[in-house]
Amino acid sequence: MKSDETCKLVLAVALVAAGCSLAPAAEVMATTVAPPLVTAFDAHAWQADYAFLKQQLQTQYANLAWFASPQGKINLPQLDAYTRKALALAENDEQAKAVLRNFIDAFHDGHLRLIARPNTALTPPGTTESEPPAVAIENMDMENACAAIGVGSSSRVPFSLPFESLPGFTLLSDGVTQAFRAGIIRTEQGNKLGIVRIPRFREAEYPGLCTQAWETLTSAKHGINAKQLRNAMADAWFEVLAAHLLRIKAAGAQALLIDVGGNGGGNDFGDWSARLLTARAVHSAPLWMAAGPIAQAYLEEELQSMRKAYDDPNFANTTQRSMMQAAIAMFEQARAAMSARSCDLSWVWQEQRPWHAGGCSNLAQVGFASGPYAYLPVSPDAETSYASRMYWAANVDKYRGSWTGPVYVLTDRGVGSAAEAFVAILKDNAVVKTLGTITGGSGCGNMQAIRAIVLPHSKLSFQAPDCVRLRADGSDEVMGITPDLPVDVVTGESERARAARVIKTVERELSGTVLAH
Repeated sequence: MKSDETCKLVLAVALVAAGCSLAPAAEVMATTVAPPLVTAFDAHAWQADYAFLKQQLQTQYANLAWFASPQGKINLPQLDAYTRKALALAENDEQAKAVLRNFIDAFHDGHLRLIARPNTALTPPGTTESEPPAVAIENMDMENACAAIGVGSSSRVPFSLPFESLPGFTLLSDGVTQAFRAGIIRTEQGNKLGIVRIPRFREAEYPGLCTQAWETLTSAKHGINAKQLRNAMADAWFEVLAAHLLRIKAAGAQALLIDVGGNGGGNDFGDWSARLLTARAVHSAPLWMAAGPIAQAYLEEELQSMRKAYDDPNFANTTQRSMMQAAIAMFEQARAAMSARSCDLSWVWQEQRPWHAGGCSNLAQVGFASGPYAYLPVSPDAETSYASRMYWAANVDKYRGSWTGPVYVLTDRGVGSAAEAFVAILKDNAVVKTLGTITGGSGCGNMQAIRAIVLPHSKLSFQAPDCVRLRADGSDEVMGITPDLPVDVVTGESERARAARVIKTVERELSGTVLAH
């Protein structure tokens, strides 16, 4: 159990984040007695750690300027003042650690957090292992090969609410033997509503896809390696999802409900999947990154990929070559202008400024969440591999528009990261209406490998997101996505009753008789 004084320090920082007024910081500790010190406590070193943490956030944390604005709904100058006062009152390492941990938690950013590090003090020099060689799966059976590449579900397979327990529901896919739980429910008014569950936007979460991919590769008598198996699983992810959508459409469903409740994210599939739900053009969000070495590395990777494709003698499509040449020029220009986007963000601890990504935000635009282009028309099959170098969603061109009717997306506080990208892109392109509760507010994570912020004295380690996806109104996706049709949790209501309320909400919306909230 934590000491009273530690808990009061935690409470002080947390209340500031919530916008509450507090008594002078000295009063937080006035009525308590510090526990006996086990080791020497260096208050100045902890204060230096905090100064270092803030400086690193100024250069690496992509959402800092957003949270320094009134729109970000955090008073950073007040939070900083109370954090400094709480650190000054800390009397041991546990208290100081709690203060810094709660300073970070006050941002409510799912990608900004304290991360565990090995206790190097207990590890004798020279005892750490080097990276082992990659596992060769060529001579493995299917079960071992799938396990070797990390396939395994850690997500909730059933719907986030028990729709399958409601009258009139017919299950089409259990989500286990075939990816994605799916079904159709006939409503009280006789309408058919298709429901598809997407628990995570990552192919490795779906063991059934590995089985399908393995069988596809072995039937073609390919020598199977890990890269081929992963790529085949990725394609199977969209193939199966598209098949469910086509089956629901063929069954005569009037609308579709996509359940992403509890979906914490994944990868680019969140952005790409939006293309399956409409035949209209879908434009990805503008992508910004923390200006500096991380963004430079990202641009260089993309430039190398596009140059390699452009130099391929088999790349003969004149139109696409011209577009790729323009994309290369855009990224070269962004790289050259990077230094001009660097900005001293020390102001965030002194004042609030209106949000403007193009202002003193220490952010640089690096294309879109789909690559250099926000949208490209469908490419011929033979050209997809080239188009996908400048518009990543081209990888799923053959599945575009698998569903073309009304779409609703069910969200909750567990929705974050790539799942938020999925919800945001569909909303901002006017493809869907969302219902449920606000999403968790993780936003964009990392476009490059995470570079841990390690504090010099305490060795506490933090990770920070390096990217921002902008909404259609210019806001930062990290603010969370508020539903169009709120379906809040009601005390005493069962999950079955809430599931029924979700279905009735969709039905009222379809019939144009949604009640005013």
